[in-house]
Amino acid sequence: MRKKALKQEYLDFSGKSNLKVVREYRAKYEAIGQILEANPKILDIAHGDFSKALSKSKYGRGGYTSEQMLRSIIVMFMEQSDYRETVITVENSEFLRSFIKLGNKEMMDYTFLCKAFTALSEETWKAINEVLSGYAKKKEKITGEKLRLDTTAYETNIHWPTDSSLLWDSYRTLSRLMKEAGDELRQVGFAHRFHTRKIKKLALYIVRNSDKKAKGAQRKIKSVYRKLIDRVKWIVETGELAWRLLSLRFDVKAMSVAAELKRYLPVARKITNQAERRVINGEQVPSAEKVFSLFEDHTELLKRGKAGKPIEFGHKVLLVETGEKYIIHYETMAKQRPDKDLIQDSLDAHGKVFASRPDVLAGDKGFYESMEQIKSLSGKIGTVSICKKGRRTAEEDARESSEEFKAGQRFRAGIEGTISALKRAYKLGRCLFKGFKNFASSVGCAVFCHNLVILAAT
Repeated sequence: MRKKALKQEYLDFSGKSNLKVVREYRAKYEAIGQILEANPKILDIAHGDFSKALSKSKYGRGGYTSEQMLRSIIVMFMEQSDYRETVITVENSEFLRSFIKLGNKEMMDYTFLCKAFTALSEETWKAINEVLSGYAKKKEKITGEKLRLDTTAYETNIHWPTDSSLLWDSYRTLSRLMKEAGDELRQVGFAHRFHTRKIKKLALYIVRNSDKKAKGAQRKIKSVYRKLIDRVKWIVETGELAWRLLSLRFDVKAMSVAAELKRYLPVARKITNQAERRVINGEQVPSAEKVFSLFEDHTELLKRGKAGKPIEFGHKVLLVETGEKYIIHYETMAKQRPDKDLIQDSLDAHGKVFASRPDVLAGDKGFYESMEQIKSLSGKIGTVSICKKGRRTAEEDARESSEEFKAGQRFRAGIEGTISALKRAYKLGRCLFKGFKNFASSVGCAVFCHNLVILAAT
């Protein structure tokens, strides 16, 4: 059975440093370690997921404890590194080895660190953050007088989606998988040649000529699209047959390829369907019905009115924080919701932590719905600092000209710094984890690490 933690304490052999920046770096981790020690419930929650998802073998590298795995994940996000870089950094740092409580044991392999991170679900990270919020409230490190909220886009790791590129991704991926299981498929009489170079040429022709406006060129592009769509339809049908044949076999390779085919085939079918509707039939396909990536098919198109990035691909994330820059609530939206619908959830989360309403609620214009909404909130909250969209009456203009409202807007601007810090310092710029489950988990882990640093500094 996997151990939760070791009672044995390990000494820090890293030695003292005369450099101020190094002392501050170590003091931050030491303070985080003390917070984790003061909240054993956090480790209990993480241990539940680790025990279910990871091997319980008594053999191998001696078995890493849940505490060592959780602290390794924290280091990965704090150092903004990937799995391999994290393993190398910890192995070569006596101080970080002491923080993770490795002692004289080798650092875990990067593949095991990957398994450890994926073992923790979004719900687990939410529960962990709730425990930390309760601790912060109990120790009076955060207060509930002020509340500000904003949303941001967390991008998925995809290329710019075009119909031709998505069709080419579908063809090359399905053909590669069937080639990998070529020996197993030939044994049951399945043998095909996959002309990947020809299909690549079709996709490249479309890319190189798509900006041509001449009618003759457009007719040629449409003709090439028909060929490309037909070839992808063919490989989807072929892949379905290969999947059925491989599903009947019991060797590891066949089962592995069958699982991959099962995952990609429905997405490839949607891609061919949307390309045919848009290019051949001339339909305007709604963005909600589109697939923007074969590999990250959960990706949404986000239009948030940003001048630098009018269109983004990923998911919308809500952040709600107190005046101490502590994030008490967050939400990763599988399907985006309007900002105005998120206020009540934010107030409920605040009430859960502080058992009261804030004196100041601040947000940008996106959270505005109507003056009735503002008046309703003002009856429960002292100052509602949310600007009205459109023209204002004299009364509305007076409300937004008051010192309380202006102070609320100055307070609201502070959350932009938190969003910037999450993107720059906690890996929330672009998600390099696969699947929505890990996408949402990475948001929870980033918020947890951010909150630990905020509490460590107080």
